[in-house]
Order: sequence, then C-alpha cells, then structure tokens
Amino acid sequence: MSILSKIINLIKDTISPKICYSCKKEWHFLCQQCQKTIWEHFPYCYICKSKSQKYMLHWQCQTNVNFDKIIVKYHYKNNTIKRLIKDSKYYNRHEILYEFWQSLSNLLLENEHFENEKDYIIIASPMYLFRKLIRGYNHSEILAKIISKETQILYNFDIIKKVRHTKQQSKLNKKERENNLKWAFSINKKFLNQIIWKNIIVVDDVISTWTTINEIAKILKTNKAKKVIWLVIASD
Repeated sequence: MSILSKIINLIKDTISPKICYSCKKEWHFLCQQCQKTIWEHFPYCYICKSKSQKYMLHWQCQTNVNFDKIIVKYHYKNNTIKRLIKDSKYYNRHEILYEFWQSLSNLLLENEHFENEKDYIIIASPMYLFRKLIRGYNHSEILAKIISKETQILYNFDIIKKVRHTKQQSKLNKKERENNLKWAFSINKKFLNQIIWKNIIVVDDVISTWTTINEIAKILKTNKAKKVIWLVIASD
C-alpha cells in the first residue's frame, strides 16, 4: 500500500473509525485479537477435504480437475467472515478487503515455493462487465492488486474475461452447472504469450463449488499455463 493510500485511510479512520464486526472495537473491521479466535482452514486437498501438503490436490483426486491447489484462509460458515465478505461485495464497503490482504499474502508465500516471482502472474476471478458496471468495482480485483504489490508478483486482469451472465452455481445441480458455464469465459488472445508455462494465481473472495474455477483453469491450461492456483478468503 502506498504512503498516500495510508494517509487517506488514516484520515478516513479518524473521521469515521472502522468497527470490528466481532468485538465492536474501533480501527479495524476485524481486529487482530478477533482474527486469532476464528477457525482457519488447515492445508488440505480441496477435492477430498483431507489434509495435504501446502494445499496440493492428492494424485488420486486429480481426475477431471484442471487446477492444482486452492489455498483457503477461513471457513465461510463463520458468521463474522460471511458478513465481512457480503458487505465488501454487495454493499460498496470494499475497504473491508484491506483487512485480508496481508494474511492472504502471507498464506500464499507460506504455501507456494517461489523460486522466481517472474514465473507467476496474479489475476482476479473475472466478473461479467455489466455486473461490474452496476456494482462499480470487482472486489476480487481490488484484493488481487494489493496482494500483487505485497508479493511483488505482476498482475494482469485482462487475461481472461467473463463474456456472459451466469446463474449462481451453488443453486444448480452438476449438469446445470456445466451448461451454465458453457462459453461463459474467454481468453484474451492479446496476452496469450504471457501465460505460456506460467503459474497463474487467481484471487477470489469465496468459493462454494469448484465447477467455475475448474472451467477457468481448463481455459488457462489449454492455453499452456503451467499451474493454476486459487487464493481465497473463505470456503465451505
């Protein structure tokens, strides 16, 4: 975060202090003390939900799966986390996202072996343009940009686009989910050379099913990405 941004945030906090969603103390939406009380995910395979080293998928769980790991910080069932994410996403309180960038950056660095940062690119989970215009921002892009600055990994939010509206995946059955995502995402051919043999880190706020991320990872892998890693605040 730049010095100017820190000064602006300090002024905002002085005029209208942040209130912790859990303990109601001032200066943070989620204070450090309350963060320590929230149950975090242990490193696990996202497919079978059992422990795994650095969140990698077990070899026996990789059938028809295109992503390599999903790094998750919190459980979405926690009411405080759920409220924070919903408010940052739907009620124009995107400053809440600044509460998560540092812990997510640290979690990424702890669970991915970075021999060379130039082998990685950070992108955000794509949002349909009309929805982004209505909301005014893509919350995943805001979070990804901060993490990029913290980790010194380049970001490019134009690599993959969502080109049509889709229904909410969690409310559909398996077949409906697959049909819902057909032709929903498109690679930007202008940046094809940037992803060849690169490790793509996709930043998102929450995931409930892996159908969407598998489809995005499929497109990236088809265009010669080496690995696809998801980094999210919370999941079930």
